[in-house]
Amino acid sequence: MTETTTARPGAGQSVYPDSVGFGFAELVTLLNLAHGPAATASAEALRVAKELEDPTVMSAGASSLVARGAAAVESDGTLSVSGPVAAVTRALTTATRRMQINLLTADSADSVLAVESEDYRILLQPRAFFSWFAMAQDPEISPAEANFFIMRKHLEDNPAGGATLRRLEDPSRRQLLLKRSGDAWTVGYSTPGAGEIDELTGLGDAEVLHHIRAIREG
Repeated sequence: MTETTTARPGAGQSVYPDSVGFGFAELVTLLNLAHGPAATASAEALRVAKELEDPTVMSAGASSLVARGAAAVESDGTLSVSGPVAAVTRALTTATRRMQINLLTADSADSVLAVESEDYRILLQPRAFFSWFAMAQDPEISPAEANFFIMRKHLEDNPAGGATLRRLEDPSRRQLLLKRSGDAWTVGYSTPGAGEIDELTGLGDAEVLHHIRAIREG
């Protein structure tokens, strides 16, 4: 594979369409544009860590990105990206916080990965064949509010369901569980191997946000 480089979107530039889809090989290629600890941690969160050093996967990803106009090969043989693809790349390779949100019902489970760097905050959802869709978090609300919005919308649509939130950088693997209890909320905490879940009932939105902010610092 050729050496790679990434172009950073211009300051103040609106770079995100509604969403951008990536195959797993494309994500491996983007993560290798600025390889380092943050990129490795993002690869683990995206479940592509085993492929991160695979030259065949990287080559396939680069070819796919170029073929659909998401990247370009420069005259010196390097791969460059711009606009929304560069923004997603920079978020993944400089992230300082990754929040895993699981959306649960009695017979299904979905997930959202919130990735936050100094410059960008994006949401990623897994889809079929190890693909992911990336979109920008709403810049008008705080990251904690964005996390709560996703969980609340799921529970409004699925009142008997549940949602969990965990900061992937937290070695304790402690997670917050959220359920709807009539007009109020129930928040619980669980840690692998810790036994029973401690629950707090009858909470309002502001109290839930307080707990979300706390676990985000975990």
